[in-house]
Amino acid sequence: MRVLMVQTYYFQRGGDSTYMLGLSKLLEERGHEVVPFGMRTPSNLPTPYADYFVSEIDFPSLLARRSPRAAWRVLARSVYSGEARRKIAALADAVKPDLAHFHNIHAHLTTSIVSPLRARGIPIVWTLHDFRLVCPNTSFLRGGEICERCLPNRYYEAVLRRCKKGSLPASLVAAITTLYDRAARVPSRIDRFVAPSAFLKRKLVEGGFDPARVAVVPNFVDLDSYRALPEKGYFVYLGRLLYEKGLDYLVRAVSKLETGRLVIVGEGSVEGDLRALARELGTDRVEFAGHKSGEALRRLVAESQFVVLPSRWYENLPFAIMEAMACSKPVVASNLGGIPEMVDDGATGMLFPMGDVDALADRLRRMLGDRPAREEMGRRGREKAERLYGREVHYERIMEIYRDAAGAGRGSAAGDTSGKTGRGVAQSG
Repeated sequence: MRVLMVQTYYFQRGGDSTYMLGLSKLLEERGHEVVPFGMRTPSNLPTPYADYFVSEIDFPSLLARRSPRAAWRVLARSVYSGEARRKIAALADAVKPDLAHFHNIHAHLTTSIVSPLRARGIPIVWTLHDFRLVCPNTSFLRGGEICERCLPNRYYEAVLRRCKKGSLPASLVAAITTLYDRAARVPSRIDRFVAPSAFLKRKLVEGGFDPARVAVVPNFVDLDSYRALPEKGYFVYLGRLLYEKGLDYLVRAVSKLETGRLVIVGEGSVEGDLRALARELGTDRVEFAGHKSGEALRRLVAESQFVVLPSRWYENLPFAIMEAMACSKPVVASNLGGIPEMVDDGATGMLFPMGDVDALADRLRRMLGDRPAREEMGRRGREKAERLYGREVHYERIMEIYRDAAGAGRGSAAGDTSGKTGRGVAQSG
């Protein structure tokens, strides 16, 4: 099968790119051909298809100009990209893919790329990595608090409440983009959506999506790359250092502990605030390890006592939890979003009410004080990862989705005079 893999950034940048690149490798190992499509940036991986990528646009720099022309460029590019439409049409004609698999496409690529693929009878699968199609702010966060006022189809709320970065222009662009997608009937023109968590699917259904078009397929990790190692006396947070990750709660909870050491792995906008908070609270139990990747990151997790994820927003299916389970490490995490699907309270880890510092400190204290429980939870976590998050399991599920999408695509393109490539998608895999 030849798969057109569509993602704005064609390099390691966040969970969406991590998944896209991992899936591309998995498909290629099984004999499929993967053709990337995205935005040109200096960081992109090399590809013979780079000339088909759309030109880079720097939204923050444009918005900083505060000019009507710059604002119009942001709005026009965010809602509908004529360039992306032309480029993906040319690429589809050149390589004749059997199927297109979307990831994060908003803002830079836009849903303008749907029509040329539909016109060519190419089935489309879309893995959703956030809540953008039902929440203009993507995260169900407003002013640091969870907000679902836009559900269902009340996207003007994002403008009224300036949900996007507290900015009226940014919120207006986000709301118009979501409204345009609905007006253009984009959800009904995608053959299959993939939600990594049942929680995300529920939110899509609440937002008016057809549940029959949404399949729940968890992301995956290469379990063979992870192993458990003897503990080295610390627990770890790994991920971006952002407000929505709830790290201020975590630092405050650690300051209440009598033992234990937290290692924060990652970089982000709130690092300075967190360092200042640790100094203010007088705790020396917090260490900032900076960005880690590859074997260095896996070793940090494998030698930890457990992993903690104190998020204050709706996490989808965090890679940090999958990596912890792959290393046979239990997890302490907040009990919202897709997290409770992953962490079985008392079995593979411990959950706490989001934002409750005392409850988080209690869970940390209990986990630190019971090594046999940690080891048993870690063992169960690894077993769950082998059932749900392995490469083989994921490959089989994705191929099922591809076959379903191919069947749906043939039906929806029955009256399409442009035809489709028809190289036996339903039999691939």
